[in-house]
Amino acid sequence: MYKKETTQYSGFERKIAFLLTKFPGVKLAIKKIYQRINYIRYKKDYNIKNSYPIKNISLENKESFFGYYDKSPINQTNEYIIFHSSNISTKGLPDPKTAVDIVLYDIQNNTYTIIDKSYSYNWQQGTKMMWVGEYKFIFNIFENGKYKSKIYDIKSEDFKIIDFPIYDTFKDKFAISLSFERLDIGRADYAYQNKNTKINWSDNTNDGLYYIDLENNTKKIILTLQDVIDINNKDTMKDAKHKFNHIMISPNGKKIMFMHRWFVESGRRFDTLFVCNIDGSNLKILADNDMVSHCYWKDSENVVGYLREFDGDKFYNINMKTLEKTVIGDGVINKTGDGHPTIYKDKMIFDTYPNKARILELYIYDIAKKEVEILGEFYQSFDFYDESRCDLHPRFSYDGGKVFFDSVHEGQRQLYMMDIVK
Repeated sequence: MYKKETTQYSGFERKIAFLLTKFPGVKLAIKKIYQRINYIRYKKDYNIKNSYPIKNISLENKESFFGYYDKSPINQTNEYIIFHSSNISTKGLPDPKTAVDIVLYDIQNNTYTIIDKSYSYNWQQGTKMMWVGEYKFIFNIFENGKYKSKIYDIKSEDFKIIDFPIYDTFKDKFAISLSFERLDIGRADYAYQNKNTKINWSDNTNDGLYYIDLENNTKKIILTLQDVIDINNKDTMKDAKHKFNHIMISPNGKKIMFMHRWFVESGRRFDTLFVCNIDGSNLKILADNDMVSHCYWKDSENVVGYLREFDGDKFYNINMKTLEKTVIGDGVINKTGDGHPTIYKDKMIFDTYPNKARILELYIYDIAKKEVEILGEFYQSFDFYDESRCDLHPRFSYDGGKVFFDSVHEGQRQLYMMDIVK
């Protein structure tokens, strides 16, 4: 492990940023200017520092990426890696008329195979591609004017078409989904741009969370936006635009964690974190204090998330039974700010947003020993910004021996594999 100079934004700077959330347009303009001034002052003479060797996973002369942090690109047997390959530069916005390729990498034979393509994607979460079995994976597509999904079986080389898009899955049994059209509010970086659907924002009774039976190819609504508004009604919700986001199914397939987000006329966003049973029953509020960021199921009874709670903006553990919140890594990791956490047993990997030198940092934290190690630092130029940004989105392999992340430190978006076994 190497030593690094800390150039993270201070607590005072973060407080100013929070105060400016009431004025989103002003905040964005000030943020861009302030970041550029800081970069001139703090820029480094390197683009990468890493504690362990890394391997680039990509087609020759193509940009590659996997997607979000809550899924691993490698299968359970450590034989195959799935990823997206872009046919356009990822510095700009995704083009709904230009598909990304769905690629399978055979690790043992060191071969790449383009399996399919998809027109429904974004740079942050891709096509929501994920493994649903040892040798099966699923991804979203746009076909005949509709969002759908496909399951590919590596062994049989067969596709199964699901007539609905997915957001998260439990094996190859069922999925939970939402309105990808509504995702376009405020954060187009998580949405698809293939349809121009007009939404009746005053009606929240006919849209929400959907249960998709992957075996029978059926869909039903299990929870509406109005359901969550009714149990948590606030003045800011009146005449606001509402959506669900960041659905995560518990490891045992019995519960759903998700965010309710609403946007007022000024563009300001509010968040509440919920959990419910897989059928939408037993709805509970997990966090409801202005800011809820990235979360992850530690196990089926505990969730880790970056929240604004009793001790400020930090990583917290939330127990599903008691709803008790405890700070994770207090005094050890909480100065790094918001990040994307993924957990394997007692190890948590997480990243940071670009610091003053435009460096993203990657950490691994031992929850039991309360020890933190930096795995690497990766430069991100201003060419990758806002919707085209490239968060590291770190993910473990199923055995915890490898870490995968997306990065642009070489000037292009690429998927990397880091072997962390000493």
